[in-house]
Parts: sequence; structure tokens; C-alpha cells
Amino acid sequence: MLFRVLHLGFLFTTLVASLHVAAAPRFWTLAGVRFNDGTVATGYFSYDDATQTIARWNVHVEYFPFSVYFQLFTYLPGNSTMEVSQPSGAAAPELGFSAAIGVPGEFFGLRHLQIAPLTALDGSNATVSLDTSLSKEEIPTQGPSRVREITAGSLVLTPVPPPVVVVQVDEFYYPALRHYFITADDAEKQALDAGVYPGWERTGESFNAYAKGSSTGDFINPVCRYYSPAIIETDVGTVAGFDSHFFSADAGECMSVVVRHYDFFWRLENDNAFQINLPDKTNGACPVGTIPVYRLWNQRVDSNHRYTTSAAIKEQMLAAGYLAEGYGPDGVVMCALR
Repeated sequence: MLFRVLHLGFLFTTLVASLHVAAAPRFWTLAGVRFNDGTVATGYFSYDDATQTIARWNVHVEYFPFSVYFQLFTYLPGNSTMEVSQPSGAAAPELGFSAAIGVPGEFFGLRHLQIAPLTALDGSNATVSLDTSLSKEEIPTQGPSRVREITAGSLVLTPVPPPVVVVQVDEFYYPALRHYFITADDAEKQALDAGVYPGWERTGESFNAYAKGSSTGDFINPVCRYYSPAIIETDVGTVAGFDSHFFSADAGECMSVVVRHYDFFWRLENDNAFQINLPDKTNGACPVGTIPVYRLWNQRVDSNHRYTTSAAIKEQMLAAGYLAEGYGPDGVVMCALR
């Protein structure tokens, strides 16, 4: 009889433990996370306390004005890696997200965000404050490291994972300038259609991507969006810009635009205009379930690019004097959803 009671007790304990593991991973949302430079961090991540792993993350940090280092940035599985450490004797793990930024040279290095909760992320507390003595963002460079401390914030248990949202990226054309433009933003599309920005018309071309903030376990990258105004004000007067936009899903390429121009000709409007896969950089191959997006450059003084999934349009643009850019022999820069 005693054996039976002990056996039932063991089964009950095992069942409770299995239910605990089944409850993971849990989604945690950043709430009120603020740096000592006045900027904030937002977003979410999933954490499995049984295996101490993070499977999904989408964490955005704001831009500190006039800093070539702390630009707008979104940590996603496609451009960063996660790490979890459990210091000896600590009640909670330390979570880290690291991304390679820039190109070899002065501004090349890692961008590392460290989030240290004060208590365990096992679901027993719906809100967990951050340890501000350990939480920070750091950019180690070949010179002195740049650090900004997290001075406030918490993690809030989120019962429902953020949804996966597919968006249509539509193409517009400005005949007078012979410029192309793409956008996934519905409000911007409506404004262009309504003539708020006169001269633009739809080409009928489009491709599919993920919406900003979508929850996905794939290796998705944020797409940075730069703009070069028609007229640029400088300390010594005005100069002509390109009146054009530039898009990239490669974090290194996005940073290289900053390094080369330092917010002069090209200004970062959005670090996450939409989210999309990158091709294999060695051969330009796209993952299963996606199709290549080609980028063509007009090679003119008024620099402009066209983005298309059509091989026929790509050939037309090449015949018109455009230059193919991207990875592999076919010049692939992104991989759109089928």
C-alpha cells in the first residue's frame, strides 16, 4: 500500500513537471525599457526556461541622435544570435542578443543587447523587473567600446504570441524622374494613390513579405529604408541629393550606408520597413517557399534602384542600362514569400 502511494506520488510529480515543460516557451514583452540616453527598447522574445533557450525574438532599439554607432536597429533571428547564461548562484538567467554590424574597418564589430531579469522567467511572476546594474547595449569596436545602460524596465508575460502577418510590398513609379519606389505601408500606399505625393503611379508589380513585428521562427531580417532628399541642407549651403530611396535586408549593408555617408546623402528613415528572408550570400539561393528579389541600379547621378521578382523585368532593366546588384550570379538581394 505504501509503495502504491509513493508510486502515485511519483506519477503526480512527473505529471506536474511535464505540464511545466509543456507550458514553455513563454513570450515576454519589453515594457518601459529605457536607456540612460533617453531612448527606449521595445519588442518581445520567447524563452523556454526548461532548456534555457530563446527561439524567437523581435527587439527594437531607438536611435540616439548624432551617433554613428547607436542607429535604429531591430534584433531578429536573421541578423542576430541569442545566448543565455546562468551566473553561479543567480536566481535568473542573463539574456543576450548579438548582431554583426558594418563592414571591416573602424565601425565593424558586434552590437550586443544584454537583458538581465531580477527573477526567474518560469511564469510564476507575470511581471519581472530588470536588473539595471547588468542590463545594457554595447558596441565593441576596434576603438573604445560604446555602452548605454538600461536604467528602467520590466518584462511582461504575454499569453498569446504576436501574430504572423504577411504584407504586400507594392511598386510605384515616377515618370518625370524615372524613379521606382516600394512600400509595405498601407497608409503610405493610400497617400500615393490619392496624390498626396503627386507624380507617383502604381506599376502593378508587387511581392510578399512579413509585417514589421511579426512573430516567426524563420531566419527573417528587417529591411532598412534610407532616403536621400532632393535638396540637402549643410553647414556651407545646400547640395543636390538623389530624391530617392534605398532598401536592404542585410544588416552589414545597412550599416555601411551610415559609415559611408554619415546621415548626409542617405538618411535612415526606418530600420524595419518590413521583414524578409536573405538569400545565401555565397550563391544567392533562396530558402524553400520563397522566390528571389532582384535589385537593379540605374547607374545615374540621381541614384535609384528597382526591386523586382520578375526575371523578365530584370532583363528589361539590364537592357536599359541598369546594373544588377546582389548575391550570387543572378544578383539576389532578398527572398520574397511565394
